[in-house]
Order: sequence, then structure tokens, then C-alpha cells
Amino acid sequence: MLPVTVPASRGDAAHPDAGRRVSPGLLALDEHLFNPDATQWLVIDAGNEAVPKTTVPSLRDGLELVGKGRVAALVGHLRDGVGVVDVDVPGEFGDFLAAEITDWLTRRDCWVLERPSGGARGRWHIFFAHRDFHYSPAATRTGLAAQVSDYLSGLAADVGVPRGELDLRDAVRPLSSPHRHGAITSPKGDLRQALRDLKRVLPAAPAPSPLRPRCKIKPPTTGGKNTSAAAATGFVVPLALQRWKRQLRPEWRHYLVDGQVPDGSWAAGATKTRGALEVDRSLVEAACTRELVWAIGDPEMAWRLIRESHPRVMTKAKHQGYSWWITYVWNELVRTASEFNTPTDQPIKPIQAPPADVVDAVTDARAELSRVMWTVPARKRAALLLVGHHLLDRVLREGRLRVPCPERDLLLDTGLGDRKTIRTALALLNGRLGTLHTDCLSLTERDSTSYEFEINPAQSREGRQIPPPVFDPPPPIRGLWATLPRSSHSLWRTLLTSRTPLDLTELAGKAGLVESAGEEPSKSQRSTAKAALVALSKAGMARVDEHGRWHPATRPRSVQVDQAAAAAYARQLEVVEAERAAYRAGTTSSWTAGRARAYKAAKAREKAWWDNLSPATRADRTAAKRLEFDQMSLAQQAKRKAELAERRARAGIDELDHYQTWLTTLSADEYVARSLERKQRFQALSPAERGASVAAWDRHRLRYGLTAQRLSKPLVDQRPQSPDVEQAALLPNGPATRDAAFLERQGHLFDKRAEQQAAG
Repeated sequence: MLPVTVPASRGDAAHPDAGRRVSPGLLALDEHLFNPDATQWLVIDAGNEAVPKTTVPSLRDGLELVGKGRVAALVGHLRDGVGVVDVDVPGEFGDFLAAEITDWLTRRDCWVLERPSGGARGRWHIFFAHRDFHYSPAATRTGLAAQVSDYLSGLAADVGVPRGELDLRDAVRPLSSPHRHGAITSPKGDLRQALRDLKRVLPAAPAPSPLRPRCKIKPPTTGGKNTSAAAATGFVVPLALQRWKRQLRPEWRHYLVDGQVPDGSWAAGATKTRGALEVDRSLVEAACTRELVWAIGDPEMAWRLIRESHPRVMTKAKHQGYSWWITYVWNELVRTASEFNTPTDQPIKPIQAPPADVVDAVTDARAELSRVMWTVPARKRAALLLVGHHLLDRVLREGRLRVPCPERDLLLDTGLGDRKTIRTALALLNGRLGTLHTDCLSLTERDSTSYEFEINPAQSREGRQIPPPVFDPPPPIRGLWATLPRSSHSLWRTLLTSRTPLDLTELAGKAGLVESAGEEPSKSQRSTAKAALVALSKAGMARVDEHGRWHPATRPRSVQVDQAAAAAYARQLEVVEAERAAYRAGTTSSWTAGRARAYKAAKAREKAWWDNLSPATRADRTAAKRLEFDQMSLAQQAKRKAELAERRARAGIDELDHYQTWLTTLSADEYVARSLERKQRFQALSPAERGASVAAWDRHRLRYGLTAQRLSKPLVDQRPQSPDVEQAALLPNGPATRDAAFLERQGHLFDKRAEQQAAG
């Protein structure tokens, strides 16, 4: 756990900008005592009034706000099972009452921690915890909560103090927060021992709960043991091993907690036996210290863990002392780690920035995306922005305007639930941000082709201007967006592009959470934005200031956030890999098979309708469609051919088989007539149109696995060619190809006639 720096007390006029570091022990106690939900935190000013319009996402965020603006202290709500007694009696009489209340709670097997409130001498906050304690308002208290309330009422009546000066409550200032007047108070006793005792009573970490759960009250148990008695039995409570650089590995965690030596070759020197049953403690302690160097990195924190570890653990280091351990063990291992991390002499390859035209095009595309989002309903806007921004991020990474956009890759990047949402977003972006190219997907090369998206080039500018500086954070970890609310991404992007911090209302409007631009967000929309911003803050991507305005941030994430993101990405990756394997293997699902049957049935109906037409009607329709196709542009013709091929593929008709069947049904005279007609039409085209026509036909044949245009591929000539030769190479070799095919077909006709005569 990293120490948190809290602004100094308001009374420190000599060092107004100085800060104090909160110990990890206080933070660990607060995190185990208080409800971590964002709705349970608030900040107050010196007059004990709540600071308005300030959302506190977590304990750490609240501590960072203390001392800024009007914020003087942080207040939180305790978790279920924990309560606090506020003793507001000044002077020595208050100290006496606090001791009496502590003794009464301890005799009822409660965990107790005393902390001066900071208002005046004699005023105390007495924290206590018990499994059977469940806080509720005074009128509905039952069980242990009712017993505590009755005891406080009776004690106040006996000593003659107002009932409100001995108050049971669930909202209080955390241990790590200063008093609203600047006083800093520390709890009594050993904080680490208090945390261990607290985890005996409430082992599980508190779960975020916006509303306090009202559990059924269980009868108090009489067989419980006193915490002090349990501590004397030698039972080792699991240590609160906090994270500095990374988590300790499980085997060393068990070693420090339970005294169990990890598996390994720990026998050496005089202790080495044939069975290697004896263990050299120096090797074990050196290996444990090496793990602490890599995982903790702080010698003082590592020594505290060693000092409070199992009695059979690190016995030599404990006997020799801290100075010896630092000099002969820790420092040597630190030097070894530094040598291991020494960079090599190989120069680091510089990261190349994307070309200027790509950067300008992406900037224009993001501006266009901010206009496109208002053309769709608010419920579809978050997915559209997710897909659009990730697509533009891919353009920047690739450094070119046209990039592949596989739906499953976008599914992993965005964390969306299905490919239908991705497909809908791409369709909305097509024609606005750029062009979605679907003709580059080859059904015969499924593992290496996909759709591609080409964004529009940047508009020409008279002079290139230096853009204003923007906040450019590192990309989030994969799987993070799948764990955050859907609107988190649009809020985060809005914070990145904003030059000034934004309050909740303004941020929700600019991020597109409202139905139309300029609208005031409703209460539910503000609540949605608040929940998403709290999630971003816990992920280290946003922070709030003392005025309730939000900023982008790049703070360290907690281990839980990383683990949740990794688990979500692993689940989604498993599904995507299974779908890809099935797609590339050609296997079909029941839904796909049903769709194919429907296509085949429709194709059969079309064929039956065509067969029922008269020959004259067929000829008229064929001539009309051929004339319509000839009058199209080359791009329209390529699109029409691709649509017809896709329809046949969905109906289960192989394009190569269809082409060969059609070619076989042509008579020789019709084949020659079509060839001459195509030759005349091709010669009527301009040189540029001829090259485009040849390229379009080659792409179509390559995409659907048809035969190549030429009979054989000529050898590549590396010599430079003249423009006339290059132009001639682009033109089709019509006579040679046509004559060879004609002779081949004539041979087939003679073979068929010979077979018919032999059969007749």
C-alpha cells in the first residue's frame, strides 16, 4: 500500500504547502472499518457543513482533497458490524467516561479502538466491532445495537450528562483524516495489532453497498473468546501484506505467515545431508529478502513485516538486528537487483510519430465523430463513440489512413458484448468518418483478410498550425472498458479533450449523456455520470478537486482493478478465439445452417420462377439486365458483381463451380460473339479506364478464387520498362487467350459428338 500525502494542518503557517504522510497502518484500518462505496463519503468545511457539489470516489481521493479550498476534513460511514461512540464530554471526566465505555464493550467480546476526537481534551471516538452488531436508527435498534444504546442512556443518566454527549453513530471522521480545525489525532495502541484483532472479528473486506444492509439479528453468542486471550495462545493472524511494487508470491506469503519453508534446494555447506532434510536458514532468509526487495522495495516496510512475522521465520535476522540485516543482506541483494536491471548497450529504438497527414486526418475525424454522435439516440451513443475512437486509435498506431477493422478485434478493444453492436457502429461511421471497404474480405482467405476502414484525408490548410497541448495518457489496459460502466469511455474522452476542468453537469452534457446538445442533464443522467466517474477514479483515470470539478489523471490502479480487467479480457478472448477457430475451419452453427437453408430455398424458388418463363421473356429480361450492367460505372459494376457472388455464397453455391458451369453451357458461337463484343467495348475505353477495368476483374477473381486472366504467369522482369511497355502489360492478351480457349472448347465438342455417335 502506498502512503498517501495529506495536506498539512491549516495552522501550519510556516509551511503552508507542506504535507504529511499517512501511515499504511491507518489506511489499512480505515479501509477495513469504512464502507468503500462512493455514496458513503463526504467532505466538510471548518464550520461542520458539507461542501456541496463535491463527489468523493474513495478514501484516498477524499484525503487528497483535505486542505484544499473549503475542504477541512473527510467523513465516512462505517461498514456493517462496526459502530462508534462519540464522547463529547470535555475534561478529565470525558476521559473517565471513555475508559468506562471501553471496558464495557471489551467485556462483551467487542474489538475496541480509542481515538481522541480532536475538538478538546476529554472528547473521544470509541470504535468497536462485533459480528452481531448492526447499526440502525434509534427507534428500530435491536440486539447488540439496542444494548449499547441502552447502556449509553443509562450511563448518561447516572453521571448527569446530556444524552447527546454519549452518542452511538455510524458516520465519523476516518482515522487518517485530520479534525476540521486542523488537529491531528492518533489512535491508542499498536495499529498493526489492532488491525490483526479486527480481522479476527470481521475477516472479510467490506463490500461497497450504497444502502446499509439490514441483516437479521442473531442472538449473541456466549462462547466467544476475548481478543487479548486469543492473542496469548500463539495463534498467528495472517499479515496485512500490502502492495508496493507487486504482490508477494504465495509461497513466501505462507512462509511469513505460517512459517512453512517453500520448496527448494535450501541445503548447503555443513548442513548438507544425503537426503537434504536439513535446511540452511541463511539461504532461506536471503531468498525471502530477495523477494521483499523485488515486491516491496522499501526496507523499513520489509523489516516491519519480518519483525511481525511467524516466530520461526527469519530468526537470524531478528537476532542480529535491523542494522546487520540492512548491511549484509538487504543492501547486497539491492545491488544484485540493480545489476540485473542494468540496461544493455544496444540503443533503444525511438518511437516514430505518425505522419502529419495522418494526425491531421484523425483530428478532423474526431471532430466529425463529436458531431455524428448527436445524430443517434443517447442509448446508442456510448457504443458508437467506443468503436469510433478505438478505430481512430488504430489509425494512429498504424500510421496510415486505411487500416483493417476486424469485428472481433474491435470487440476485444472496446469490451462490448456482441459483434452486432460493432457492425451497427461501423455502418453509422461509413460515409461520415470515412469509407468501410467490404470488398477486401476474401472467403477463401479467412485467416488473413477482413473489412478495412479508410478515414477521410484532412482538409487542406493554408498553413500548418501547432495544436494546443492536450493530456495524452497511456492507453488503458485491455479488458478495462468491459468492467467499467458504458458511459465511462465518453466521459474520459471528454476530459482528455477539455482544456479546463468540468463540473458534473457540464461534463455529462458534453459527453453525450443527454438526448440532444444543450440540454440540462436529468437527475438519473447525473447519477449515471457520477457512478461512471467514480469507476474512472478507482481505475486511476480521473480525479475530482475541492470544487467538485473533474480532471483527467494517470494514477496507479489497485490490484483489484487490474485483476478484474484481466479476467474480463480472458473470458472475452476465449469466446473470440473459439469463434475464430470455427469461422476459419468452416464449421457452422445451427443458426447459420438454418440461414443457409433459407437462402437455398429462396434460390430454388427463384430458379423455379425463371424456368417457368417463356424463352422470349427470358431473352428480354437478360438483354435488359445486360444493358443496365453495361451502363454502370466500373465501381458500380464491381459492387454488383460482389453482391451477386455473396448471395450465391450464402446460398451454398461455390463461385468457381458456378462460373465453370456457366462457361460450359455457352455454345461456341455465343462464346465467340461475347468475346468480340467485349473486345470492342474494351477498346472503346480510355487507357485509364482499361487499367481500372483489368484491376477490378483481377480483384474479383482473386477474392472469389476464380481462374486467373492469363493462362500462365510470365516471369518478372527486373529491368526498367518504358511507358509503352507498361501500358501494353496492363491490357488483356485477348487473341491468344480467346483462341486457346476456343480450340479447347472445340475439342470438347468433337469428343461429345464422338461419344453420342458411339452410343447411337
